[in-house]
Amino acid sequence: MAFNLELASQTLSRSHSLTIFAPTDFAFSQIPHLPLSLLRYHLLPHAFSLHSLTSLPFGASIPTLLPSHSLTVTTDHRHRHRHHIRLSINNVTVNPSPVYNDGTIVIFAIDNFFDPYFELPAKSVIRTETNAKSSSEIIADLAACLSARKNEMKWSFGETSSVMRSRGFSVMASFLDMQFLGNEDRPKLTLFAPIDEVMATHALNVSDYSSILRQHIVPCRIAWSDLVNLEDETLIWTYERGFTVSVTKSSNEMLLINGVAVIFPELYFSDWLVVHGVQDVLSVAKGAPDSPSQNVTVEHKDGKEFQLGEEINIPAQHYHFSVFH
Repeated sequence: MAFNLELASQTLSRSHSLTIFAPTDFAFSQIPHLPLSLLRYHLLPHAFSLHSLTSLPFGASIPTLLPSHSLTVTTDHRHRHRHHIRLSINNVTVNPSPVYNDGTIVIFAIDNFFDPYFELPAKSVIRTETNAKSSSEIIADLAACLSARKNEMKWSFGETSSVMRSRGFSVMASFLDMQFLGNEDRPKLTLFAPIDEVMATHALNVSDYSSILRQHIVPCRIAWSDLVNLEDETLIWTYERGFTVSVTKSSNEMLLINGVAVIFPELYFSDWLVVHGVQDVLSVAKGAPDSPSQNVTVEHKDGKEFQLGEEINIPAQHYHFSVFH
């Protein structure tokens, strides 16, 4: 859940406070292609304490970040015991001990995803464990939810990952599969994909997945013909903050990215995405400065100057940037 939240952070609505219901890693493994809409269904636009949630009556609706979709309180208050706190939402048991709570963000653990099609019976009969939905039924409902929303999605990495798998880059393909399907205009991207043999030794911890992926994605589309014509030691920023890739050539004219050979140019090519296969995982470029000293001058009436890599908040005005190396 932490990995998916990090990937989706730029596309989620911003809230001053948030409640997150986090399914386990096993629950995520049952849904290979997680739509962003399902993630929003597990986020509340306010920080709810355990006391607030357990005080809600049976059948109460809680609005989520998914428009027009609410969660339903299914806690059976008839068997409440002051020494045993129980919380149930959409017939999924919520661990009453928050994983995290700083007053602004509250995170509760759950074993399964909430069913987006959940509805109380017409007579509002409280479900018991014997007639609650099974895991297979929940997964089937989630699959139906995804299928129903396919027409809303403009793009995905499905075709790209299929090609990559067929050519020995299945680990990075799996990383792409975990990205959220887009319903905005697709970006221009270049991915440097290491071969499976080296990824098997680097992608050991789930917590490392997002940074590994960001270090290998450049926020522009660079075809092979453009890549080989770049000046030696050209630095290109990636999606990982502060991480650049350096384009050089070896003595035998082999193209290197941070010293790693490109062994499969344009293993995938489209009008918005290019994938180049590389021999190893990209690490920090040799000779790259730890603290960049180059200046970026913003030609604006205020004459402001910034350090390379510094984040700049730009209001709705026209700016012209000149980068000096």
